[in-house]
Formats: sequence, structure tokens, C-alpha cells
Amino acid sequence: MQLSIKQTQDLNLVMTAQLRQAIELLQYSTLELEQYIREQELENPLVELSEPTFQERTHFSKGVSRHTNILEHVTKYEKNIRDDLFEEIKLTFHEDKDIKLLKHIIYHLDDNGYYEQPMTPTYQDYEIEKGIHLLQNIGPLGIGARNLKECLLLQTMYCENSPAHAETVISFYLDELANQKWKKISNVLDISLYELQGIYQFIQTLQPKLSSLFHQEAIHHHTPDIIVEIVDGAITFSLNDYYLPKINIHADYAPYITTNSSEKSYFKKYLSDYQWLVNSVEQRRNTIIKIMKALIEKQKAFFTHGFDAIEPLTLREIAEQIEVHESTVSRVTTNKYVQTSFGTFELRDLFTSKLQTANGNSVSQIKVKSLLSDYIKTENKKKPFSDQKIAEHFNNIFGIEISRRTIAKYREEMNIPSSTRRKVIQFK
Repeated sequence: MQLSIKQTQDLNLVMTAQLRQAIELLQYSTLELEQYIREQELENPLVELSEPTFQERTHFSKGVSRHTNILEHVTKYEKNIRDDLFEEIKLTFHEDKDIKLLKHIIYHLDDNGYYEQPMTPTYQDYEIEKGIHLLQNIGPLGIGARNLKECLLLQTMYCENSPAHAETVISFYLDELANQKWKKISNVLDISLYELQGIYQFIQTLQPKLSSLFHQEAIHHHTPDIIVEIVDGAITFSLNDYYLPKINIHADYAPYITTNSSEKSYFKKYLSDYQWLVNSVEQRRNTIIKIMKALIEKQKAFFTHGFDAIEPLTLREIAEQIEVHESTVSRVTTNKYVQTSFGTFELRDLFTSKLQTANGNSVSQIKVKSLLSDYIKTENKKKPFSDQKIAEHFNNIFGIEISRRTIAKYREEMNIPSSTRRKVIQFK
């Protein structure tokens, strides 16, 4: 074997650390961006932050800006449902050990109202069970349950009008009931189908989850990055970044970067990082503005009428309109929330796939789901529509080309049971 040294030339695309970080900045929410800027102040001696005055923010509408008093939009602090429950506990119970136990339970409730056991248990199972039953005294019934079955049982046990055998059916025959095995249950419990229907209808009135109580709280966890309003019939929007600190050159170090002192070379890298930070934040802001202007133009009906009017839209369409790469639009619309007059939504929700219609037009996936939900509401519960029949209905009535499998997929995403499970008891 002969050893030799050879020189070759290769061309490689190398992503610098600054370029990589600039790309990540696009994905940051406004809150995450604030945290990152404050971290840069600690790492870079040239960065000095000045806090905002909270006096005004800029609205954008087709290139025209207007200002509004930011104090109009400052949200007051609201206590969450757990705090309200604990206040009621202190008024209802007097034993310190009971109050302490119940406090542990309510602050370990998930967003469905179920109790989540911590990794290191603080209480024994029998103590938790006692606390859950105590919690039913202040309601709502079912709160603190550890699973679906217990949630339904608690509501049944503490309801004065619950039918006979309801607890037994929930405890042992919930799966059979869901799968419409009426005769099997009625034979085992020796009850009539009419009585079983009463139990079934009663269970349908129960709340499997108490997520509605925690829904408003969950919304407040998502601070909107963009606020869209309709002013004098025109759709305007503003970036909810008024609380971001302003990035400045630290006054104490400014002389060292403007003179030919020996310290200038030391601050050269820090100056480069400072300029990159300012430019990246401004570029991120300008990109969001461009995308929002394009979104408002494409989804005007959505911003005025809601999700029922949303149009099919892809990331590529927006990217082509503002002349950026599709990946840029994807990053900017990730982890961002937009506040509208009818709710706060993730920016990604404004992009929806489309289905073709017989006349060559297209309809959004969200619109199809809305039509699906409305059509199922009209069915005869003794003979509910199959997925195939729904697909044929969409094709014949709306001209929407959709398969049975797609109907099943949308139905499952909307938590709508199959036709078998939607069927009610029939009497001969």
C-alpha cells in the first residue's frame, strides 16, 4: 500500500450560529422573544434595554398605520377556577387537615377537572378518595375524579334523580353500553329495554370532562401575538409587542466602539452581535406584518364572519404572494396566536387544506367539518347515517368529492361516534 497526501476542494453550505439563531427567532412567540432579548442583555455588555412606556401601539391596514392608547387593551388579572374553589373550601370546611387535603387535590387538577397523582404521592389512596367525596359538596359534581368512570359515578351517586341500576351499568357495563349491546345488559340486570333506555339517556346528560370550567383559564395562557380588529368597516391589525424592551447601545461602552482605542477590538464581536440582534428582531417584525397583510387579504371572510367562512389556503400561496420561502411562512406562523372579535386562535388555524367540488371550485376542510356536524344533527337516531351515506350526500348535494375514509377521519377528529354508537334503542 502506498501512502500519499492529496488536496481536494469541496463546496459546502455551512449555516453559521447567527443564521441558525435568526431562523429560530422567527418561530419565537412574542413572550419567548422578550425572554431571549433579556438574556442577550446579560451576555452582551453593549446591549442596554429600556422599558416601554405602554402608551400606544401601531395598527396596520393596507400600509396605513394608526395609533391607539395601549391602556385600552390592558387585561385585568383574573383568578382561575382553582383559586375560586379553594376560597369556597375555606368557607365550607373548618378542619385544617381537610382544607390542606382539598387544597392538594384542587391544585393537582388537570384541565379536564381530573385529579393527577404527583410523582411522589403526598397522601394515601384512601385519603385522596375521602377528599374527592368532600369536594363534591362544593361541586361541580365529578370534579377531582381520577378517570372517566369515577367522574360519571360521582355525578350519579350525588344526583338525587339518578335512575336505579345506573351506578351498576357505569361500574361494569360502560363498554357494552357504548357498543349498543342492549339485550346483553338487560338480561344480566333483569331490567327492561325501556328502563335501560332511561339509564342510557341519563348517562348522556352527565359531563365526562369538566374542561369547560378550565377553558377560559387556558385561553389566558396564550397571550396573543397579533390583535385583529374591525374599525369603521376596515380590518386592521396590530402586533402585540408593545411590552418588548427597546434595544440600545450601552451608554458606558459607546465611546470604546467609536474611537481607535485598544478596547475597540475587544468590543468588535459584541458590536457585531448587537447589530445582528437589532436587525433580526426588526426583520422578524417586518415578516410577520407582511404575512398578516396577505392573510387578511386572503381570509377576509374569516376575520369578519368566523370559521364557517374560512377559505382554503396553503403556506405556499402566502409565500408566493410575499416572495419568501415556504419554510419562512411555516416558521412565522408556528407558535403564534391571533386575537379576533370571536376568539383567540393559533395562526396556523388560518391555513386549511381544500377539497375539490364538481364545478371545479374548492372548499376548506373546516367548512366540510361544519357541514358534517350539521348533517349528523338531522339524522334519525334510530337509523343514523353511515360514513358512506354521508360521503354520497356531500357528493350529490354539495358536489364535494370526498371518500368514506375521509368522512371517518373528520368525524373522529371532531369526537363524533360512529353510526353504530350513535344509534338509540329501538322497541318492537
